[in-house]
Parts: sequence; structure tokens; C-alpha cells
Amino acid sequence: MPSGESILPELDTDAVLHLLLTGQAGSVAEAEEMYLNASLPEVIRLLQSPLSDEELGRHPLLVMYRRHGSRGWEDSLL
Repeated sequence: MPSGESILPELDTDAVLHLLLTGQAGSVAEAEEMYLNASLPEVIRLLQSPLSDEELGRHPLLVMYRRHGSRGWEDSLL
């Protein structure tokens, strides 16, 4: 294997996995929250792009935001 080749290529491309494996996050939920907080500029860029609503709805980052978006409210006692 060439020295520049990663053993786990997903580590190079999956920010959530990177946060977990490097110990920056202690759980998947924490890693996803950290990733989403850091991704706000990318979300704004996506929303300003010419992508259709359908394409935006399928984008992995926006899917993750929807999955997390109302979790605090859903988990509250209200």
C-alpha cells in the first residue's frame, strides 16, 4: 500500500466519523451536532444554489439537519 493511501478512506471524507475516531466527540450524537454547527456556512451556500427543492431535500447535510432539527423540542417535557 502506498504511504499516501489511507487505511480508512472514510476517515478522510466522513467528518462525523473523523470526530469520533480522533476523540473530539464522545458519541455519534455529539459528533453530528459538532459537524452540523460547523456546517452552517455550507448550508447557506446550498440554499443559495440553483438546486431544486427536491435536490436540496436529498442532500446528505440537509437530511442530517432535518433529522436533528427538532430533536430538542421533541425530547422536551412540553
